[in-house]
Amino acid sequence: AQVIGALDALTGLAEVAEQHHYVRPRMTNEQSVQIASGRHPVIERMMKAGEPYVANDITLNREQAQILMITGPNMAGKSALLRQTALISLMAQMGGFVPAASATLGVLDRIFTRVGASDNISSGESTFMVEMNETAAILNNLTDRSLVLLDEIGRGTSTYDGISIAWAIAEYLHEHPSKAKTLFATHYHELNEMTETFDRIKNYNVSVKELKDNVLFLRTLVKGGSHHSFGIHVAKMAGMPPQVLHRAQQILKQLEKSHSSDELTAKVKDLDGEMQLSFFNLDDPMLEALKTDIEAIDIDTLTPVEALMKLNEIKRMLTKKKRA
Repeated sequence: AQVIGALDALTGLAEVAEQHHYVRPRMTNEQSVQIASGRHPVIERMMKAGEPYVANDITLNREQAQILMITGPNMAGKSALLRQTALISLMAQMGGFVPAASATLGVLDRIFTRVGASDNISSGESTFMVEMNETAAILNNLTDRSLVLLDEIGRGTSTYDGISIAWAIAEYLHEHPSKAKTLFATHYHELNEMTETFDRIKNYNVSVKELKDNVLFLRTLVKGGSHHSFGIHVAKMAGMPPQVLHRAQQILKQLEKSHSSDELTAKVKDLDGEMQLSFFNLDDPMLEALKTDIEAIDIDTLTPVEALMKLNEIKRMLTKKKRA
């Protein structure tokens, strides 16, 4: 039965590769990912007859292009791009052919993903808490052979909270010694400013063509950041009432006037870019003990209640020090 099962799996891989024009990936010991004209193996089979799949190139390495910051509107194909990169990498690792014109991949030890949104009602965890738990697990287990795929980090909370968290996570990934290869899809166009400060972050966007009263999704990954999300256009395509769309346009214009993204990113750049907490550098035995205590915390197993209790304990210690 085991032999028949193995034979069935191998012939299945061979048959799908032959039918759908997959290619043999080149596996190397270099820590990079180079995919030419990559396709999503499931989405391309679900498309209507005669409708071409828009293939895209991905280049990731630890020297120049460690983090690709991918912006673009809803429905443009950002999540599909992340998923197809993960699937191509996984298929190559397991010895299969891959849906691409060519692929050269370094051996990976983990593929970390934070894609999609869901809550955990049984544990009392919100969508945002689930997102933060999963992201924390990724950040605490990075290696130099990891591939990290992050989709819309920070969207489960308020706008400025979300931007702050997403920015800090991208900065952490860039400064981490592992230099893990990362695809970071986001709606926060403010993150496009990071490429000016961090040399291994590159901006890309999934392009669209803006028509008079509509938007055409081209689904092509191109260099440079996007500055529009076209959320109202997507709402129109979904059949939202005209009154709602008109009012949304009015509110959007007002918000764009009162909350300048340039002002926000300018303030972030003025901050000290150190990822470590500065007070830990002070020569103080109590703070050194506090640092050791925090480092010993296992974030992956910590419940929200335990986290609050631990935070309260730390606060009491710092308050006692301040009074002293």
